[in-house]
Amino acid sequence: MDASTVHLRGFTLAPGNLSVLEISLRFVNVLSAAIVAGGQLTVLLVIVPVLGTFDTRLSVQVHRAMLGHQIDRFMKPLGITSLLSALVIVALGLLEAIRIPAASLALTCVGIAGTIGVIVTSRYFNVPTNRVIAEWSLSDIPEDYDRIRRRWDSVHRARASAGLLAATAYLLAGYAR
Repeated sequence: MDASTVHLRGFTLAPGNLSVLEISLRFVNVLSAAIVAGGQLTVLLVIVPVLGTFDTRLSVQVHRAMLGHQIDRFMKPLGITSLLSALVIVALGLLEAIRIPAASLALTCVGIAGTIGVIVTSRYFNVPTNRVIAEWSLSDIPEDYDRIRRRWDSVHRARASAGLLAATAYLLAGYAR
C-alpha cells in the first residue's frame, strides 16, 4: 500500500477504488431515498386521486387515516438517513478520505438539495396541514376544505418531485465514476 491509502476502522480506502465504506453508504443512501420517493409517488399517483372522488367527510377521514402521523414514523427517519448518509459521502469525498469523482459529488449534492426540498415542504407545509385536519370535527369541516386540500396536493406534487430528484441523483451519483 502506498502513502495515499487510508485505514478507517477496518476499511481500506485506496484512491481509485470503491471502498466497502462508500458502497455501504451509497446503499443506505439510495435505499432510504428510494423508499421515501416511492411512498411519495404512491400518495401522489394513488391516494390523492382517490381522495378527490370522495365526498368531503370521507376524504377528510381517509386523509387522516393515511396521511397523518403513521406514515411519518417511516418517512422522517428514512429522509434523515438519506440526508445524513449523503452528507457523509460528500464530506469523505471533499476530505479525500475516499476518492469520489467530481460528477459523483455534484450529483450527490443535487440529491441533497432534493432531500432538503422534501424536508422543507413536509415540515413547513404538509405536516402542519395534516395536524390541523386531524383536529377537525367531522361534523364541522371548514367550508374551504377543497382549497386546503388543493394546496396540500400542490405542495405534495413539489415534495414528490423533490424526492424523486433526490433518489435519482443519488443513484446516478453511484454510477458516475
